[in-house]
Amino acid sequence: MEVNHGLESCTRHIGVTTIQLPEDHRVWPNRRLVLVDTPGFNDTNQAEYETFRRISIWLAQSYDIGTKVTGLVYLHAIGQTRMTASALLSYDVFHTICRQNAVSRVVVATSQWDTIALPIGEYRENELRTRWWKKIINQGAHYQRIEEPVRDIPGIIEHLLEKHAVSIQIQEELVDMDKRVAETEAGKKLTISLEKMLGTPSAMHPSQGKEEELTDSGLFSVEGALLERVERLKEMQLPSVSVRATPLIKISVTP
Repeated sequence: MEVNHGLESCTRHIGVTTIQLPEDHRVWPNRRLVLVDTPGFNDTNQAEYETFRRISIWLAQSYDIGTKVTGLVYLHAIGQTRMTASALLSYDVFHTICRQNAVSRVVVATSQWDTIALPIGEYRENELRTRWWKKIINQGAHYQRIEEPVRDIPGIIEHLLEKHAVSIQIQEELVDMDKRVAETEAGKKLTISLEKMLGTPSAMHPSQGKEEELTDSGLFSVEGALLERVERLKEMQLPSVSVRATPLIKISVTP
């Protein structure tokens, strides 16, 4: 997966990477792990609703074929000088997507420690843990500092692989309750947040129906056709995990 150190977002589409776990793995021996990398809400190339729609589609399609979530990772660059509106939006929607039933499967992490002096980073880290992320951590989310990605990211994955797979709120809303994307709790949160940011009603309610809304369109490229990838995952019955280098990540393992 590509890691970006510039000002422009590098994750524009949902990316899927498969990793073969070793035969002596203590939890999932000889299983294949699926990492799902998603765009963040600070994307420089697309609107917040389109990003949210893409993530929602992937989650709904994967849940519909029986794939639940083992873990989700939220990444925050410690070099950010302030908590921006887009960062707050990303975190609020992420928290709403998870809710209580999946929050214990969440890791909130700080990255890019090599871009900042340690004392400044520690000050910002403390503020994140005691202010911005206090609620989700108190609810059971795990905090992790990523100083050496090669060492620390596998540690995050191993921590999450110890969890049992669950469905997350937005999957149940879209599939079990047959809601449209804008009708989900996370969709409502995004609408309210965007209206506060922009000071005007947001274009969060597209005119198409539920089926059209959750159908792969020309805007939704997943490094290949989405439905083809979903069918391949269904045939292989892979463990599904997701980790990314920008605000939102998903990790899950199928039985």
